[in-house]
Amino acid sequence: MGQKLRSVLQPIVDGETGQVVAHEALLRGPRGTPWESPDVLFQSAIRLGHQTMLEANARRLAVSRLEHLPSHQRLFINVDCLSPDLPLAPGQAHIPPARIVLEISERQSIIDNPSLLAQAARWRAAGFAIALDDYGAGFMGPGALLKLRPDILKLDRVIVSGISGDPMHHTVVCNIVNMAQSLNIGVVAEGVETPEEFWRLRDCGVRLMQGYLLGRPQDEPISDAVAIPGRPASWEALELMVDLRARVGQAQRPLAGQRWEHA
Repeated sequence: MGQKLRSVLQPIVDGETGQVVAHEALLRGPRGTPWESPDVLFQSAIRLGHQTMLEANARRLAVSRLEHLPSHQRLFINVDCLSPDLPLAPGQAHIPPARIVLEISERQSIIDNPSLLAQAARWRAAGFAIALDDYGAGFMGPGALLKLRPDILKLDRVIVSGISGDPMHHTVVCNIVNMAQSLNIGVVAEGVETPEEFWRLRDCGVRLMQGYLLGRPQDEPISDAVAIPGRPASWEALELMVDLRARVGQAQRPLAGQRWEHA
């Protein structure tokens, strides 16, 4: 199966300029089979005891895609911190680590995992940047942030998806972005699928975005700028609706501690 695996690329875009600043390498199985889905592929590998081999192949294929990218772009790759090896396979030592961002996902607990933290520290010392993937989902919360101290936060789709119509989502995302900026941590929003999500994220100060709206995973990288979506025609009405919901929520919300006074 190793010869049939491939690594596709999804662009990460600067939401202000439309420039593609990076790509994430994503593993895919044989075309036209159930294993083309990465979820099915990894579940099968785990069941057969081949996870370590699949992870190694995934890293090798992902890093090999860097030579296809323009020199100003970085490559994001998913890594398994249980592996004792650096992501660069034999024959890839010439690749500059500074162009690679290693994503640690919510599949692995970070808070009580000293071996994972030690591995991440070795990767950082070797010159790789570290991203905390899927922030807001699974194990990825403030505890993981404090332990890993990443260079980049990737906001999960679970908190991005409701930002266009829910004031709580909007407030949470804006607060995360403000926190990250104060800590000098970059932010990438994942799973951006609609113009409304794009512009609400922009309003929160998110500049780097990834999702189907801006580019699907594909075999070849994108070197040119992509089109920035225009503000939706109903944008003013949407902003008024979100603002009204927020005001109503504040008016109905008891003061801190007030709900417990008569318990």
